[in-house]
Amino acid sequence: MTANIPFPAHPFGQQIDQHNIEQRLAQANGWEAKNRLLVQLARELPDWPAELRTQERLVSGCESRVWLHIREDRGHFQISADSDSRIVKGLLTLVLTAYHDKTTGEIASFDLERWIEKLGLLRFLSASRGNGLRAITREIVQQTQYPHQ
Repeated sequence: MTANIPFPAHPFGQQIDQHNIEQRLAQANGWEAKNRLLVQLARELPDWPAELRTQERLVSGCESRVWLHIREDRGHFQISADSDSRIVKGLLTLVLTAYHDKTTGEIASFDLERWIEKLGLLRFLSASRGNGLRAITREIVQQTQYPHQ
């Protein structure tokens, strides 16, 4: 049971929104600079309690281990995520920025892949990372469409 475990709060989707990410990545020239920025953003993710790193929270379809924790609060979904890979944690900041504190409809209608392409990152992603992001997105959409299953 996770009722007594504090939700890992983070600034993504609220203080750090899509516009902020777009501005910061636009100023980063080239993959190395963009990658450095993603790693810096990943440092803003909180340490995850070990109690949340459970098998049931693992996202299947990711090469690195990725855990998701989603809860509903008055029609909006609070989403937290963690990974054992620094680069993937950086990519998770984009996922959290896109989906955290959104409604089911907002989550279902957001095209993460198109946004990542707009950010100039899609061409730098390996096939396995792209597949992993799609798996994470599918899991978020599924859990927020049917939150009590």
